[in-house]
Amino acid sequence: MSMTDEDRRQEAALAPFFEAARKAAPAPSPDLMARVLEDAGAEQARYAAVVARPAAPRAGLWARITRALGGWPAMAGLGAAGLAGVWIGLALPETLPGLASATGDYVVDIAPDLALETGGGF
Repeated sequence: MSMTDEDRRQEAALAPFFEAARKAAPAPSPDLMARVLEDAGAEQARYAAVVARPAAPRAGLWARITRALGGWPAMAGLGAAGLAGVWIGLALPETLPGLASATGDYVVDIAPDLALETGGGF
């Protein structure tokens, strides 16, 4: 975007004011500088005390896994579900062969010595 003649005239009119402001830059008072440096020293001391604390030991593998899964209540639920799955898988309910032949669904024979009816002639 190019400058118009009006923009150039306004810039020329304001130039002496900007130049005067650059030459007379205000300096902070010694009292203000002392207070700023005092506050800075207090903050540095506070953060130095935080850094000086010894780091906590890193959690072990099982502790990190337990925390990632949701803690001990979640681990107990996962264990109970796993044991229930193994029990149901090994117990082979009596109604399963009847359901498989009645509905015609395909059932995987995980225990061939129990003569499981798979239905559908498989």
